[in-house]
Amino acid sequence: MALKRYKEIDAVRGFALFGVLLVNLYAFGADSLAWDGSLDQLFWHIKHVLFESKFWGLFSLLFGISFWLQIRSALKPWHLLRRYCALMAFGCCHALLFEGDILMLYAEFGVLLLLFHKCSTRILVVAAVTFLLVFPIGHYWVPDRGFSDQASNVNQAQQWLEEDREVGLYSAGSLSDIVAEHASYIPEIPWEDYQWPDSGWAVFALFLLGFCFAREDGLRRFGQRPRVVSKASFWMFLFGLGAMSIEAWMTHAVGYRIFGETVSGGVTQFVGDLVFLLGTLSLTAAWFCLMYSFATRCSHWWIVRALEAVGRMSLTTYLSQTLIFTTLFYGYGLGWAYWLGPAAVTGVALVIFTCQILFAKFWFSVFVIGPFEWLWRLATDLRLPALRVAPRRGPNC
Repeated sequence: MALKRYKEIDAVRGFALFGVLLVNLYAFGADSLAWDGSLDQLFWHIKHVLFESKFWGLFSLLFGISFWLQIRSALKPWHLLRRYCALMAFGCCHALLFEGDILMLYAEFGVLLLLFHKCSTRILVVAAVTFLLVFPIGHYWVPDRGFSDQASNVNQAQQWLEEDREVGLYSAGSLSDIVAEHASYIPEIPWEDYQWPDSGWAVFALFLLGFCFAREDGLRRFGQRPRVVSKASFWMFLFGLGAMSIEAWMTHAVGYRIFGETVSGGVTQFVGDLVFLLGTLSLTAAWFCLMYSFATRCSHWWIVRALEAVGRMSLTTYLSQTLIFTTLFYGYGLGWAYWLGPAAVTGVALVIFTCQILFAKFWFSVFVIGPFEWLWRLATDLRLPALRVAPRRGPNC
């Protein structure tokens, strides 16, 4: 069943996919302290402050909005259930190549949202706030999150990087080794990572907030006042950057580490987690407001139309990103894992995403739906959807 598309949402989703790609690429060694050059440090801080945890948050917010669009289009619950089962299948296959898969979690929480979406907005917002607080409270009560993959100093980081280049799974492992390792983590257990800022409960909280925003007519209101929304994004950026500045100060002054082990733990750790959470939420909202108002006011610009095309085929874009960067980084491909620092990885992300933009523009000149979206709709509707653009009829036809 075809749904009415909001081009602004497609453009924001397309932009979110770039941020997701960028952060995913850092997982192959660019997050290491070993890259201590000034340029690498600059790009790492840009990634950490503006992108890390903000763009999976933005993508999750958009998922909740899309859920409302589907419900508003009178899709039956069994139809949506088949849709999420198909998404789960995509996610399981994707997770065999890349451990950072998000599709399984989306499918699982999509079903949960299907069960509770008729609750009042007040109840859903309270639930969302509660789920967001699971991370800082859970980390406070159970501070041990297992082995930390962050080195304590530059020398140790350089040593780890050398070891990863020689014997790391992604640099030295075969395709079958990688698939076998990742298969042990399928399916995704939503509540396992509750002590982390990117926990499954945080994802579900943003689903709920996105759904409530759309259900309360937020899309129409934002579309009518793009300048006001743009100004609001400025203040959200200001607040978010202020919170991230406090997090940076706590990192250097009192040993707080969002993804590592906090030296002092206890109250310091709890306050730092809250600050990071507030900064992340504010910057996620700021990115949404900025890009939505930009797409509304500048809908005729080429870059907006290009982002719309990428956003229309978001599943294809997401999955093809993994196929591209695993080929570049894994040992059975070009073997770039653990050899590129933040600046180089950011450049690779820009090149990959530019190619995806060009591909999406070409694809929609011939077809009406992305390739994986076509398979997804086939699995959902159980009938062949249209694929090619209908030929234009002349005046005498």
